Amino acid sequence: MTDQHPPSENQPADQDRIQDKADILENNLFSAISKQEDPVVIRFQVDRETAPDPVIIKALMQLFPRINIKAPKILLLIRKLLLRRIPPGEELKVQKQVIDFSGSENPELRHLAVFLRILVRGKILAVEFKGVPPVPSKDGAIAEAFFDYKSCPGVVDETGVIDFREINKYPIVKAGDNLFFITPEVQGRSGMSYDGKVIPVPQAMPMTFDLKDGVDIVESQNTGGKSRGYFLRASKTGAVLMSRINDKISGLEIRDALDVKRLDYSTGNIGTNFICPISMKIDTICSGFRIRARGTVEVGELEGGEVETDSHATIHSAHPDSKVTAKKDVVAHFSRSSKLSSLKGRVSIAEELVDSEVDGVEIIFEKSRGILSGNTLDAEHFELKDLYFCGENRVYFGRRLFNEKHALLEARKKLKEDNLARDEKEKELMESLQRDIKQLTKILKRNPLLLDALKTFIMAAQTMDYKTMYRELGTIGQTMNTKEVINITKLLDTLKKLPGQKEIAKAKDKALLARIAETEEEMTRMKLNIEGFLRRAGTLKIFTPDTAKEEEEGKPAVFIESKQERDTFIKFHGTYTPKQGFQIIQA
Repeated sequence: MTDQHPPSENQPADQDRIQDKADILENNLFSAISKQEDPVVIRFQVDRETAPDPVIIKALMQLFPRINIKAPKILLLIRKLLLRRIPPGEELKVQKQVIDFSGSENPELRHLAVFLRILVRGKILAVEFKGVPPVPSKDGAIAEAFFDYKSCPGVVDETGVIDFREINKYPIVKAGDNLFFITPEVQGRSGMSYDGKVIPVPQAMPMTFDLKDGVDIVESQNTGGKSRGYFLRASKTGAVLMSRINDKISGLEIRDALDVKRLDYSTGNIGTNFICPISMKIDTICSGFRIRARGTVEVGELEGGEVETDSHATIHSAHPDSKVTAKKDVVAHFSRSSKLSSLKGRVSIAEELVDSEVDGVEIIFEKSRGILSGNTLDAEHFELKDLYFCGENRVYFGRRLFNEKHALLEARKKLKEDNLARDEKEKELMESLQRDIKQLTKILKRNPLLLDALKTFIMAAQTMDYKTMYRELGTIGQTMNTKEVINITKLLDTLKKLPGQKEIAKAKDKALLARIAETEEEMTRMKLNIEGFLRRAGTLKIFTPDTAKEEEEGKPAVFIESKQERDTFIKFHGTYTPKQGFQIIQA
């Protein structure tokens, strides 16, 4: 009989069984490799106890073509390593370069290579193919922003249209402020996959801007003198306007003044909720619409709208129901049935002022033979020369300064009254404090342990040493928190604030005195010069603060009326001195 015993594990399996096992091993290895996402390196490991060496070699012969590895010599190397006897606890390691691009004609590829690492132990075969990882390119980018550019609204489109209703949200910068720091582009290096394929990297792109007026490029260098990027810096003060393409900044500009063709329902009010931070130039402001700005405002036609600015205002024509308020100078060529006001500057009328109210520190008429008809003027300085006066014109000379002085004196009077009331209150509080201390003394006589704290408190009260008083009162309150202790604590809280209030009042009174002196000095510089021709039936009334009570009775300091058929020449010069008061002389 023949021997029917199966072959041992150390005996070679028949070819069919080797092929079946090799197919299974190959599929398992390929499945594991397919899950590895890194194209630069693959690693796999085989358990030599479950897969005999012939099966491993057969499986790798089938696997390598599937993963695009063409290196027959590698299989021979692995076979030789598997055949070698390895003492227990030791291992074989082999590392070699299987692909080398160092001799490439392209210098940018000479760093590429593929390395093979093989490790063999008694029970393990580990294989690794590793190429060269690519170095990504870095495009030029905004490394640092010096303002919140992401929330900046109102993108400037190709036609330059801006959402002026969002003007309050535009970033405002000063000349010399940094806007961005831009890092330069850095070109990367190609890599190589584990199977020898070149992994290209895209060309690094610089960050480019369409830089318009108001933005400078300032290079920045490291200590070695090499450029590390550049700053985009504001060359003037204004609003930062940006255009974007696909959410990336493509254009940058700083405008210290913005132009609007027409302020109407299509645009809306500007600076209604937040003051417009820069200067504005507007061709037309329609009736009922308003602009508030910190910078200068220039308007062509103010058709019943309103202008308010912290700076200068220039209006070509103010039509009925228009209103202009500026902290600085106001210039108007024509004004009809409007209100023009300069809080701290001059109002200049270029040609014609009709049925309007004007007030400012100074009012002048720039053009000779201009027309004033039916106006109310209020200022400390008047220069109205070579004009035609029509209708009834009312001139208030120095009223603002006298009203301001009166308000300042009333404020000092009120401050003095408050000081007296505070002194009286302090006196009452001190009397209440003394009463509560006496009552507390009576109570503490029954508790001798607290008498020392009370004595220290009373000594501190003589100099109003609040720190000591609070400390000793706290000690007493921990044992006997009576209503007297609570009352005394409240009294101390109130009394402690009084010295500070007195100092504040003293400083306020000093500031009021200084402003009164300034106002009186300004009053001595007041001047009035009126010269021109009073048309038929025209009247001129000049009021001064000392005739304020008489104003209601229609008795101005100066009243002149023309009853002649032809124009009447008039000329007045007015001054003020503290001794003589107002002196208005008719030439």
